[in-house]
Order: sequence, then structure tokens, then C-alpha cells
Amino acid sequence: MSPSRLAVRLIWILLLVTWGCVSVEEPPCPEVEIPANTGECTTFCKCAVDSFKERVFRFTWLEIDEPEEFAGLLNPIWETDLHNNVLNVVFSVIDVAKKQGSAAAFDEFTLLTGPAWRSPALPVNLPPKNEEDPPETVVDKYCLLEGMTQEITFKPYHGNQCIFKSVDDSLLNFHTGAIDNPLLCAPDLDPPDSIPMRNLKVRFGFNEDCTSILDGYLEGCISIEDANRICMCLKSGDCPISPISQGVFPETDLAAYCKDRCGEKWISFGASVGLFGLKPTCLTTDGEPGYRLQGFLQAEEIPGKFNPQQSANCDE
Repeated sequence: MSPSRLAVRLIWILLLVTWGCVSVEEPPCPEVEIPANTGECTTFCKCAVDSFKERVFRFTWLEIDEPEEFAGLLNPIWETDLHNNVLNVVFSVIDVAKKQGSAAAFDEFTLLTGPAWRSPALPVNLPPKNEEDPPETVVDKYCLLEGMTQEITFKPYHGNQCIFKSVDDSLLNFHTGAIDNPLLCAPDLDPPDSIPMRNLKVRFGFNEDCTSILDGYLEGCISIEDANRICMCLKSGDCPISPISQGVFPETDLAAYCKDRCGEKWISFGASVGLFGLKPTCLTTDGEPGYRLQGFLQAEEIPGKFNPQQSANCDE
């Protein structure tokens, strides 16, 4: 599949996931591995602090909860992109604390997280050689993309031993491709060529030795202003970023904006949202109206597959 088709696919996934989520609340308790003789919403973990430090994880599964009408279509697509090492969200443990005698596995930990790419950078689709193998078997190293990372701090969720929730709302930038070979065009966003999910709330439920996230939950908000500055390509084949000056045009002319900033083949994400008649379903921390995104996730540790040096394309 061409890079442009992949970019479009990610855009439509993010668009459709936001549809109809306004009434959905965070589930009260994730389904984690728990001993049969314990109460509801409790877990049991043996997670050594020293071994948890500097552990690195990658999303291996993402699934929307609503709307149900699109789940059967979108969830297999997400699964394919993760399997082919096209969609990469990586997070590294940079700090962890545990008080003596504490019942929780950890009292607090901080992750450095963001979009990632990998080496080899090409081809864009890089599936494992055998269908049953983990995606990282064909990757030399994953690296976080420079200038797109955030630190997120977690604390125990309602006193649960191995379930943790982000302390403050944060930000996650969805970016596919290397920085110097993006699959989206959004030159006026900061960082450019990404989809910023603001007001990010995250919850993780770990397995017994804290090497896997069995049940994760996230939600966030894509502002209308950001959506109107994201351009996507519907043409098959490559979509080079080749701006074509449109002179002076109204700010509301999103088609002219994408042609002016990105080129002939690019169309507006914001205008496409407008075609669906999607109404704002959230507000950012700055009070900007936007579209709410909600989903569930799993992640696995990727030992020996992480380059801590952030870069533009993972080959540096």
C-alpha cells in the first residue's frame, strides 16, 4: 500500500473514532489478570522497581469502543498498521518511585512517550516475516521522533496495585512516517505534520511482572482549529508536498489552504469532518472546541529494540 493511502487511512481512523463518543465515560475498571480469590478491580503484581526502570513499551493493539457501527471496519485496519510497523507509539520509563511498605507496585512513575519510527525506515509497510511473529522481529531499532515527545506521570488508580492513571491531562502527537518523510501534511501545526490529541487521559493495567499492558484506556480531544490545518492525500501513489500559491483566499476556504500549503493532491481533514456534520464534542484545556477520541490499547515491552537518541528518521 502506498504511503499516501496509509496517511489517509490513519486520518479516517481518527475521524471516525471521534464520531458518537460524547456520551461514553471511562470504564470503571479494566479487565486485568487477577487471582480468582481476590475482589473485583484488584490485581497482584511482582514488579521489581530496578527492572521496571528504563523499560520501553510499544502499542501492539488499539481498538475503539464506540461507535459500534464502525468497530468492525476500523479495528482490523488499526491492527494491520500496528502489525506492519506503520503506526508506532512508544513510551520509555524514565522515573519510578515506591515507598517502603506501599501496597501498590509503584507509587509513581513517569513515561517519556510519543510517536516513533524505526530502522529500517523503508519500505513503509514492514510486516514480520511470519504472521505469528511480533512486529518488532523485523525492526532493528525504534526511536522517538525528535521534538514530539511528552512526559506523562502516573499514580495508582483508586488504590489498585497494578492499575495506574495519568496524573494530569497531557498531549500525544500522532505522526506516521519519518519526520523527513511524513505521511500527513500539516506544516502550520506545532509540531508539523502530526495530529495532536490534547487533554489526553490514560490508564494502564499491567500484567504480573509489568512487562505488558493488558488493558489500557485513552481519551483526548482534537481541536477544530488543528483539524482545519491538517491535509490528507486521496490519490494513489506518492503525494509530494509541493505547495501551489493560491494568492489571497478566505480563511474558511480549507480546500485552497491545503493546495496553497501542501499541493494539488492534498485535501482538508477539517473540511471532510464538516461533510459528516460532526459537531464539537469536547473542549481543549485552552477552551477550544474539538472532537473527542476514545479507545482501548495493549502494549508490550520491546527489550533491545529501542534507540534512546531521538531523531528525524531513526537512521541517524
